[in-house]
Amino acid sequence: MSDLRSFGENIWIVEGPMVRDMRAWFTTRMTVVKLSNESIWIESPVPVSPDTLLSITDLGPARYIVAATPRHVWRLDNAQTQFPDAQLWVCRRTRLTLQHGELPITGTLTDTPPPEWADDFEQLEFKGNRLLSEVLFYHKKSHTVIINDLIQMNKKVKGKPLTNFIFRIAGVLYPNGGVSRDLRMSFTDRDLARESLETLLSWDFDKLIIAHGDCIETDAKSFVEEKFRWLKH
Repeated sequence: MSDLRSFGENIWIVEGPMVRDMRAWFTTRMTVVKLSNESIWIESPVPVSPDTLLSITDLGPARYIVAATPRHVWRLDNAQTQFPDAQLWVCRRTRLTLQHGELPITGTLTDTPPPEWADDFEQLEFKGNRLLSEVLFYHKKSHTVIINDLIQMNKKVKGKPLTNFIFRIAGVLYPNGGVSRDLRMSFTDRDLARESLETLLSWDFDKLIIAHGDCIETDAKSFVEEKFRWLKH
């Protein structure tokens, strides 16, 4: 059975396995988009079953695979095997970039979408933080924003008390969540960060895909604005 779930016009999500990072266990999620040129764009890839792989390839040829946050770069290694003809795109490298071995990287993500998907997306590197190089995407057709690690709403993990404690003290435990306390403190240039937030909130979105927690299917802009209220002070 395919795990591909529609999230709007020409956009789907796939739930991946739990992974351990920085002593905590996290859910994973992949976003799949069919571009205007009929090719497939994949963000934060996860291992998929043969049925799900077939469902994705039935949509069109997978041409672009994106790791938009430093902690997701390692996922591109397995994605190469599943989608051998796809280009690999990554966010700017930082000390937090997690990568296993060498990768044939096509390009680095910036504020300007490459021509290959510029008709479908706006994108933004959220600035003001030397450790964070996450790139956010606005999918125009479905009015959806894609955010990975910047906003989290992690649910308690059964049998993992240390994970749940970490989520609670970081301020990213469901149902509230938001930007973790350690990330907030690491924004050294608040003016740059506010400029990024202004761009993000200028997008005409109503839905939100996040990597860690429940996605938002209505009134997502109000949700995002509330989670960044700390940055406006």
